[in-house]
Amino acid sequence: MKRNRLFFGLTLVMLLVACGGGDAINYYGSIAINKVDGKAGIVANNSTGQPSANNDALNQCASKCETVLEYGNGMCGALSRSLTAGGLIAFGWASASVRKTAEDNAISQCIKLNGVNCIVSLSMCNG
Repeated sequence: MKRNRLFFGLTLVMLLVACGGGDAINYYGSIAINKVDGKAGIVANNSTGQPSANNDALNQCASKCETVLEYGNGMCGALSRSLTAGGLIAFGWASASVRKTAEDNAISQCIKLNGVNCIVSLSMCNG
């Protein structure tokens, strides 16, 4: 009886190793912005890799954009925007494991950069 359990256990382990072991999928997210015209792009649940997520966000954003935030499994990314008193664009971005926390932190960052009426314009979560 013990021998059968041991054989079954070893067989199961070998099967899991041969099939990849049921590894979890890694998800990647990214936020890109154009600090001059205020355009932005956001991507979540990209399973190809972080560079691919960054490229997708940059493509959504359009031209003269830069990646400002990368976030991984179980994380949310948020972007907040506002005009400043001087007419410039203030941005805030953050990531957290809870969407509301990421959004609140993005708004706080926007306010610190002199945003007058900062609001969340984009937010997404991975996985």
